[in-house]
Amino acid sequence: MKLSLFKVVVLASLILTTTSYAQEQGLIFNFFGGGARSEGMGQAYLAQSNDAFAGSWNPAGLYIHEKTLMGFSYGFLMPRGQYELFGAEGGVYNHAGSFGAIDNLGILSPMRIKNHHFVMSLSYNRNFDVYYKFGDVLSQWTSGGPNAFYDRDGGINAISLSFGTRLYGQVSFGLAANIYNGRVVTDEHRSLLWNDSLANVEVLDSTGYSGFNATVGLLYTGEKLRGALVLRTPFDLKGKSDSTTYKITSFHGVTVADKTDTIYVNDMTSKLQMPWMIGLGSSYNPVENVTLAADVEFRSFSGKLVSNLRPVNGIELTASGDRIEHFDETNPNWSNVIQLRLGGEYLVHSPIGEIPIRAGFRNEAFPYGEISGYTVKYEGAKGSNINDSSRVSYSFFYNNNKVTGYSLALGTGIHWSQIILDVAYTYSTYQQEILQDNAPYAENKWKNHHLNVTFTGYF
Repeated sequence: MKLSLFKVVVLASLILTTTSYAQEQGLIFNFFGGGARSEGMGQAYLAQSNDAFAGSWNPAGLYIHEKTLMGFSYGFLMPRGQYELFGAEGGVYNHAGSFGAIDNLGILSPMRIKNHHFVMSLSYNRNFDVYYKFGDVLSQWTSGGPNAFYDRDGGINAISLSFGTRLYGQVSFGLAANIYNGRVVTDEHRSLLWNDSLANVEVLDSTGYSGFNATVGLLYTGEKLRGALVLRTPFDLKGKSDSTTYKITSFHGVTVADKTDTIYVNDMTSKLQMPWMIGLGSSYNPVENVTLAADVEFRSFSGKLVSNLRPVNGIELTASGDRIEHFDETNPNWSNVIQLRLGGEYLVHSPIGEIPIRAGFRNEAFPYGEISGYTVKYEGAKGSNINDSSRVSYSFFYNNNKVTGYSLALGTGIHWSQIILDVAYTYSTYQQEILQDNAPYAENKWKNHHLNVTFTGYF
């Protein structure tokens, strides 16, 4: 089927309207730094930041180093939990999967500029992973139960160029420039009736993210007490999406090639406003081999907007050839976030090396709330006829019941004079309710596991 320009514009408009909310669904906005040591301490690391990944936490902690060192870590995300759809056609569907990738790479080197000690660092850091699962019952489904399944996974990364130096006395200063990138892929499968035949539809939506901001850090290093102040500047997290809809009509399990339809919608542009993020950290050594740490971080998401390029006349070319983009702004009803992180480390001196034992806790707080007003809009080949669910969009808004949860972490490793091996495990749990007409429609529960293995070597 050949689409008219009008239908393409209508389809793009619907997808853009939905994307204004859906793109941040599942994005956690925890811009954590890297390393298994920090993860094992529950990410309470702003004041302890002094390893190969200090530039991703508090660049002021780089100043301590007198030797070149390199570190990298590999992480495994194992999403678990379940999605439950209520009602007569409901059911429970488990989250499952395993994703492995390099989480962090960092190299730092000291230098002297006009006889002043500086430490420079270049690092790659995976800030957070995304995993989201959903399902629904669309029109014209005769077998009962959901006929649309929706999976999303991906993540956001940062490449940081950092430096740290002593400011005065026991106070050091650091600055990092962060370039964000990443990709989140949504894969939706539907089975439905289309033109009185069984149709299988797959929708692939791939969104690439980009942005830039700076991290400014201060660190006080006392004999037993350390204190930190870290500021992350606001920025626009820009998304560019490509969507492909594959429609394959089959009869008795045999694909009918001449009824295959593919729809492409490319370069859908959006912007998510990221706020000021202000963190305060402290650590204390009551005895030589014990460290206790605590962080509190404030993220001012209230009032921040999500913007989408207008589907019609969104791009204007001036007489001089300049490109001007016009966006429609939406308030997603985000709230400010306060996160508390607590951690501890005990060092065991053994004949085979120094063995750390770590534990940590943090609350999981999100700027968005439960999903309300969930509806499905149909826009298929028969216009708005509900009997054709070949093309649909989902709309909803966030209410004031915020999504919350917690994470527990454990860590250990072995340290030698030139080589450090660390490992950490984190269990995270939170859930989100979905309401339709002010009644419970579905619920998504996450009980995720994350494993991080880090190698650090001195040169």
